[in-house]
Amino acid sequence: MPFNFQEIVGVQIVLERNANIQLVGKLDIKDEGFYFEYDNDYLHSRKAIPLGPEMPLTRRIYRSKQLFRPFADRIPSRENPAYFEYCQQVGISKDESNPLILLSTIASRGPSSFLFRPIYHEGFTGTDLKRFRNDLRLSVREFAMCFDFSPPGITRVETGKTDGREILKRAEIYVLYREVALDQLRRRAAYVHPKKLERAKNWLLSNIQKD
Repeated sequence: MPFNFQEIVGVQIVLERNANIQLVGKLDIKDEGFYFEYDNDYLHSRKAIPLGPEMPLTRRIYRSKQLFRPFADRIPSRENPAYFEYCQQVGISKDESNPLILLSTIASRGPSSFLFRPIYHEGFTGTDLKRFRNDLRLSVREFAMCFDFSPPGITRVETGKTDGREILKRAEIYVLYREVALDQLRRRAAYVHPKKLERAKNWLLSNIQKD
C-alpha cells in the first residue's frame, strides 16, 4: 500500500543541536492562510533562536496569506536541474505543489539547524478500533492479548475516556496492513479459542484478497 502524502496536514519544526533536538513550533494552514506557532517552552528558552528575522521571538503566533519566508526559502526552485531527482528520492511527484508536503520532504533539511518533519492526519479513532475488533469478533481481552495491548487501555480508547494516541497508531497499522494483523494472530494463537481464531483469520484473509 503506497503512502499517501496528502495525509500530511502540518509541519513540525525542531532545532538540532549536536545529538539533541528541541521542538520549535508548528506550521499549518488555517482559514486559507498559513499559521505558525512557536512552542511555548522554546519561546522562553534562553538558547532559543528565531526561524528568521521576519519571525522574531517577540511573538508566539504568526499568520500570513503567503508562505513565511524562512519556509519558502527552503523549497528548492523548480528551475534547479536536480529538482526532479530531489522529488524522486523522497517519492513525491515533480508536480507536487502543496507547500506542507514540499517542506516536510525535499525541504526537510537545509543549511540551518532547523529540521522540518511532517505532521500526519490522525483520522483513526477509538470507534474505528472498536469496529475492527468487532469485525474480528474478538472480546476486548482476546484482542488485547493477540495484539499485545492492555485490556483496560483498549476499553478506555474505545469508550473515549483517553485519546490513546500510541494505541491508535499501532492499531491503525493492523487495519491498514492486514497481512501484519494476520501474522500477529498466528503468533498469538494460544490466546484465543481455535474456532474464534480461525474465524478472525478468515475475515482478514477475505479482506486482504479484496484489497
